[in-house]
Amino acid sequence: MVKFGELRIQQLKKELEERKLPISGQKADLQARLREAMEADGINVDEFEFDGPETSTKVEEKVEEQRTSSSGDMNMLLVAFKQIIAENISQITENAVQTENRLAQQIAENAKNAVQAENRLAQQITQIAENTSQLESRLTQQITENNTQLEKRLVQQITENNTQVQEKFSKFEDELSTIKNDEENLRSEFLQLNNRVRELQLHGPAPSTNNQRLKAPTFDGSIPFQIFKLQFEKTAMANNWNAADKVASLFVSLKGPAAEILQTIPDCERDNYEALMSAIERRYGSEHRKQIYQIELQNRGQKMNESLQEFATEIERLAHLANADAPVDYIERVKIQCFINGIRDVDTKRATYAMPKRTFAETVSHALTQETASLLSKPAPKVQRVEMEQPALMEEILKTLKTIAAPRVNTTGRCFNCGKAGHFARNCNIKVNPSKRKQPTDNEDGASTSHKSLN
Repeated sequence: MVKFGELRIQQLKKELEERKLPISGQKADLQARLREAMEADGINVDEFEFDGPETSTKVEEKVEEQRTSSSGDMNMLLVAFKQIIAENISQITENAVQTENRLAQQIAENAKNAVQAENRLAQQITQIAENTSQLESRLTQQITENNTQLEKRLVQQITENNTQVQEKFSKFEDELSTIKNDEENLRSEFLQLNNRVRELQLHGPAPSTNNQRLKAPTFDGSIPFQIFKLQFEKTAMANNWNAADKVASLFVSLKGPAAEILQTIPDCERDNYEALMSAIERRYGSEHRKQIYQIELQNRGQKMNESLQEFATEIERLAHLANADAPVDYIERVKIQCFINGIRDVDTKRATYAMPKRTFAETVSHALTQETASLLSKPAPKVQRVEMEQPALMEEILKTLKTIAAPRVNTTGRCFNCGKAGHFARNCNIKVNPSKRKQPTDNEDGASTSHKSLN
């Protein structure tokens, strides 16, 4: 017999194969696996004795002793084999009996455990049945109580609703009676008013047909189309024109080059107001010039002699033309940014940037205030005192200077030396006394001499 720690690898594998367990791994793994299996079966591993290789070692030793001994014979060997086999058989039978006893004990213990488990399950089932019966009784009680409470509440609510409905019905009857009375009063008043109207129609003055009407604006393409369209729509609204009146007035309003558009409109669309207005808009509208207006707005700056009010008006016009379909807030931001960027005065621009405003009107007002403050804060130029001569004396001096500085221009073709025509003084061969030299008169010259202005 062999203890657990004395088992070899082959014996461990054999024990594992008998228990249908895997036999792979090292010796420590095999021992741990066999120990777990035996402890699960309720076997004490350290006290259990296995069928070991002691018999084989004894046999081998005896066989070797008998082989080595030259004086042994076969009978002795047979006797030794029989003794060894008998010992092994006795040991095997003892082991079998021990294992049977152990198995019987384990079976008895398992049977006891099964009986105990059955008893426990029966007890749990009885407890569950009792708990379910108790819950059912509680639920039935609670349901009955809730039903009674709901019935009571419904009865109370129905009674209250009935009282309210009766009160409302009584109020409605009272209101209906008052409405009937008011209706009778209104009928009587209506009859009186109708009679009064008839009397006025019979005996009153005739209505005047000379109602003042607004004159439709004219359009020849010189003003922006949006302005004309707005004026025309307002005039049509004030005069209560229908579609035919609008078409007739639009035909009359077109003048000059704008009236030529009527030739391009088909006959089937000449009575359509929308078609006429869209044709004029295609020709004179600003929809296709949005990009041009945007570029002008980005590059627009305050000119040299342009005031801030004029610059602000131009920025506002370009912003509305360039962003006609944009939201109002976006157009307001664009106007403010372009106006500040285009201010010419550096101090005014800096002050406007430093204190931004929410609206365009506030921004322009702030810029004007800053411009006025900067102009007032500049020092006044110093003027030196200049003493003027008497006016009469100055006029005489100027006349003499003009006569001295005025060049003599030969417009008649005569010689200034001899006074004859055909040659000039630089080519004249006649010597004349300067005091007797003939000067050309104003009548001979036929033109006034030109003078150079003195700076």
